[in-house]
Amino acid sequence: MSPSSLRELATFWTGRLAHYNAHRNDEHLNALYEETLRYVGLHLENDLSRSDYWTRVPLHRRLGVLLYLVDQGVVEMSTRHGRHQFIALPQAEEWVAQHSALRPFAKATLELVTALRHHAARVARSRKA
Repeated sequence: MSPSSLRELATFWTGRLAHYNAHRNDEHLNALYEETLRYVGLHLENDLSRSDYWTRVPLHRRLGVLLYLVDQGVVEMSTRHGRHQFIALPQAEEWVAQHSALRPFAKATLELVTALRHHAARVARSRKA
């Protein structure tokens, strides 16, 4: 994704990620992009590979949807050990169902939320072991 495409993506953020629109230096936006891309491309790949929708769309679309959910406060982004983690909040499914604009994409969005939950469960199990 080009720097101008990243900047354009950021213009849609009006919530928790809106502060990226004020950054004059694209380093922060690029770092967010790289960490999120790594997350959706590595950590969620197996779960999303079962989806008819997510197997057909480019990786940057996964990234865009995930960051939109973060911006809207449906997914929490935290940093552990220098890496971003994305946690679907308990009300995520309800939030998706309530937003009529997401209706055409509700199934795919819920698949992404489910993948986030599966990844979080795997991480929790591996920490206990």
